[in-house]
Amino acid sequence: MNSIVFSYILLIVAFCLFGYYGVGFLLKKWNETQKDKAEKTSSQFEEMFIFLKKEVIVTLYIITPLILGILGFILTRKALVSLIGMAAGVSFPFLLIKFMDKKRRSKFSAQLGDGLMIMSSCLKGGLTLIQSFEVLAEEMEPPIGQEVSLLIREIKVGVSLEEALTRLEKRMPSEEMTLITSAILVARETGGDLTKVFARLIETIRDRTKLKEMVQTLTLQARLQAVIISLLGPVFAVVVLKINPDHFQVMWQNEIGKILLMAAGFLQVIGIILIVIFGKIRI
Repeated sequence: MNSIVFSYILLIVAFCLFGYYGVGFLLKKWNETQKDKAEKTSSQFEEMFIFLKKEVIVTLYIITPLILGILGFILTRKALVSLIGMAAGVSFPFLLIKFMDKKRRSKFSAQLGDGLMIMSSCLKGGLTLIQSFEVLAEEMEPPIGQEVSLLIREIKVGVSLEEALTRLEKRMPSEEMTLITSAILVARETGGDLTKVFARLIETIRDRTKLKEMVQTLTLQARLQAVIISLLGPVFAVVVLKINPDHFQVMWQNEIGKILLMAAGFLQVIGIILIVIFGKIRI
């Protein structure tokens, strides 16, 4: 009897020690991990010329999962929904950065045609290539104005034009930017007329933009059909469960039924992935 009581006391002491030291250690590791993520996120924001305090980003990483987790539990009273909310909160900053970066690169690509026209006019007016970049940085709105300003600052501190353009291409990767970089460098080495090169590039970029818009328009119906087909199975299952919760019970009570349901879910996911892959048209 005494040994049993002693065992329980030891167990309680072990739980208390774990609660005092273990939970504190886990929270410390969690905070350190979130701070590391916040530093990386801060540098990614700075690359987009968005300057935020690291304390704000750390708070975003720590508070957002807690808020979404608590909100999910309050609304549904289910622990699973709360965990999903916390997972969404953890991935929210990453998804936000990815969305903002994609939007910024898309806007940059859309500004390239107008930027080349400005530079071509400057070159025809007798300005040098660097002076043309300076005019472009002053006249154009972000993001192209910001990126070209950074390119000019790099050149002024001693970076070669080739290296500065290569860095710009890495920051804003696109086929249009690759064409522009290659054309400028080749024209400078061979002594070609940059105004004629820019005129051809402007025409090429405009044709590519028109082609992209045409493809987006022509494939809109197919993309909508892909979304509808992808959602048809899950929506049907949810509606049936709402109408008759025991409809799939016979499947769960049978080993073959369980295998078929898991196979159906797996094939549904594979189908969605294939639809997304085949629906992408790169130009």
